[in-house]
Amino acid sequence: MNYNVLYLLGELPAPIIILVLSALVWKDPPRQSENIGYRTRRSQSSEQAWLFAQVVYGRLSTIVFAVFTALTAIVGVVGILMNFGEKTGFAVFIAQNCVLVILLFATVAAVEGRLKAAFDENGDPKGR
Repeated sequence: MNYNVLYLLGELPAPIIILVLSALVWKDPPRQSENIGYRTRRSQSSEQAWLFAQVVYGRLSTIVFAVFTALTAIVGVVGILMNFGEKTGFAVFIAQNCVLVILLFATVAAVEGRLKAAFDENGDPKGR
């Protein structure tokens, strides 16, 4: 049996789900009173900061995870065609999931950096 098919089926759902949710947050930002969206202390400091964070997170995350989803699919198809061994396929599966977690943290760090540059601790825009 070619386990690489199973690995691909296990690898694709997470980035696809993140991609879809990110695009939704970007295109239709949730209200601050809802329990969804990019929710950090800094993003919830004001309505302006909230909307800014939703758009920035949604756009950045959509781009990052669209690329990651495509690369995951390509690596999965290559694994199937080249019939990676079970150990190699599993190692690729683990590596891709580690990269997924790193990308999630990097995206949050980038958005927090943008929020910190644009808003003060009270959620008021800087430079005014």
